[in-house]
Amino acid sequence: MKGENIRIAKKLKREGKHTRKIRRNLDAANTELSKKNQEIDEAFSIMSKWIGLHDEARRENMEVLEKFHDLQIRINDMEHLVEEWEDKANKEREQRLEEEVNYTAKIVQLEERLKERERTLGYWKTCFSQLASLANGAIEDVPRMLREVDASLMFRIVPKEVESFIKHCKWLVGLMKEMVTRSKN
Repeated sequence: MKGENIRIAKKLKREGKHTRKIRRNLDAANTELSKKNQEIDEAFSIMSKWIGLHDEARRENMEVLEKFHDLQIRINDMEHLVEEWEDKANKEREQRLEEEVNYTAKIVQLEERLKERERTLGYWKTCFSQLASLANGAIEDVPRMLREVDASLMFRIVPKEVESFIKHCKWLVGLMKEMVTRSKN
């Protein structure tokens, strides 16, 4: 039994060495696994941060897209408003142009009327000058001739019609003298 105990002791010694070796290997593997677990935890932590940053970037991107969409809507509204203003301005410009054309046509018509009236005025001035000249001559000549006729008929018998005509001429001469006197005053 002593041999058997030695064999068992050797076996136990070998197994103890082997157990210590396995234990060292297990401790080394455990240390290595702890390091790997720590690296994995760090990677998960970094990945969580990146996922958080990605989610935050996605939210910010969505906010920016919403703001961009709102701005596009505002720009479209402003473009429509500008188009309406341009249409209105073009219509007003066309209307003013049409009014200007009408105004110019009216001015041309008025100028033509004015020229026609000036021609008519010139014609009537000429006629009036001639009539005034005739009237002035009549004012000077008719009273003198009427006195001469009256003087020559004084000693003759004149028909009633001639006498009536002479009285009427005297009355007209008196009326013309009054008109001339009034126009001078």
